[in-house]
Amino acid sequence: MKTFQTLTIQFNCDNLLLQGTLHLPKESGEQVPCIIGSHGLFSDSSSPKQIALANECNARNIAWFRFDHRGCGQSEGDFKTVTTIENRCRDFKAAIDVVQKHHQIGEKIAYFGSSLGGSIALLAGISSSPQAIVTLAAPISMNAVWEVLVKNEQDQLLGNEFYKEAIQFDIIQQLKTIQNILIFHGSKDEVVPLSNANLIYEKASKPKKLFVLDGGCHRLSDTKHQAIFIRNAVDWFDIFF
Repeated sequence: MKTFQTLTIQFNCDNLLLQGTLHLPKESGEQVPCIIGSHGLFSDSSSPKQIALANECNARNIAWFRFDHRGCGQSEGDFKTVTTIENRCRDFKAAIDVVQKHHQIGEKIAYFGSSLGGSIALLAGISSSPQAIVTLAAPISMNAVWEVLVKNEQDQLLGNEFYKEAIQFDIIQQLKTIQNILIFHGSKDEVVPLSNANLIYEKASKPKKLFVLDGGCHRLSDTKHQAIFIRNAVDWFDIFF
């Protein structure tokens, strides 16, 4: 039976201490590829989906790094004050840097993102050259999810300006630089419309693949959908590693 390592890693970004978890295959002296995962807007790195992905990747001799963006989970910062698209991209870049310095991590790095984390992974992919990208229920712009957010309780707590300014983004014109991407989306996603996945697929460069989970919701709560997602996501990473 294979055994895996789980290491807590703290790193700095803009004078804030961020925390993540590095999942490693059993140390053998060889360097391994690694996937860096970004969570959704109101989530954190303890997502069961990321943990399941990490375990499956470890079984295939691939490392996984999941971390809390500033203001979330175990990382420093007041959520409303520090949360912006630019800052989340800076967090992701800092996570890449710290992972690449680990003695067990090789040169091959890939990205994963769920919901807004998928948008962050795409933005990171636009400015760098990951081996591959997998997104789940990623929006292409704030306008794409605005109608849902204004009905959400968090909007009343954070205020409209938070959404209009702090996390305003639109990446559709930049997607042509993205390749080696696998796009997952539930056909019944109640937060991010399926049209976002269709546009990502249309605009991204090859190789690319769109996987629509029939009846799937935003949180991917169906266990059958989860199993399909885990298997196909890790298969995709494995191909490009």
